[in-house]
Amino acid sequence: MERRLALLVLATGALALGGARPPARPQPQPQRAAPPPVQWDKQVTVTPEGNHILGNPNAPIRLVEYVSYSCPHCGIFEMQGGAELVRDFIRPGTASFEVRPFLRNELDKAVSLLATCGAPKRFFERNAALLGHQHLWLRNPTLAQARRWDDPDHLTRMHAMADDLALYRFMEPLGLSPRQLDACLADEDRAERLQRQTDEAMERLGVTGTPAFLLNGAQTPENTWPGLRPRLQALLGGFT
Repeated sequence: MERRLALLVLATGALALGGARPPARPQPQPQRAAPPPVQWDKQVTVTPEGNHILGNPNAPIRLVEYVSYSCPHCGIFEMQGGAELVRDFIRPGTASFEVRPFLRNELDKAVSLLATCGAPKRFFERNAALLGHQHLWLRNPTLAQARRWDDPDHLTRMHAMADDLALYRFMEPLGLSPRQLDACLADEDRAERLQRQTDEAMERLGVTGTPAFLLNGAQTPENTWPGLRPRLQALLGGFT
């Protein structure tokens, strides 16, 4: 009798063991795709003053250019260093680049109003086109044109400059119609802000010519790309 009970207990245990399920294995979690890298050379920020910053606004290297669109040296800087500045310093997120228009004359006022016209995301495209292709639009006025450019009415004066220099046609491939450009040229408040910015740069920072640069808040002695590049590279070495 005891032997039968023992056999029955063994048999029942064997059935219980045979029917037990193994513990479930944890399922591997699907890996989340890494977020795409930020395209800092596509990021444009507008400052409270209405200026434009290209790149990482919190970058450790902050470069500011005071630019005159009628200044040949500003055009040379764009042609020599514009692409390299974007590729080596802005795109990786290490540097940001802010453009501040500086009015040396009435033509600068008109062209600055055109450069800042339209979508902020395309400002640096307009800025590079105007500076890098000065040979297509920048020239001295004739006597008749000079008289039109001296008209006492703001919009008449701005319109005459844009028309005489074929800037309406120049800006069209950049997505701006003559009606849009005229609305921007008529913005006297914006023109006054640009003039105050110029006056402040001259009085507070001692900016007297263009291009002029601030690097992390301090004005640089260099104002050419071959001169500025080594200074930027030296700073870059501290963040890589």
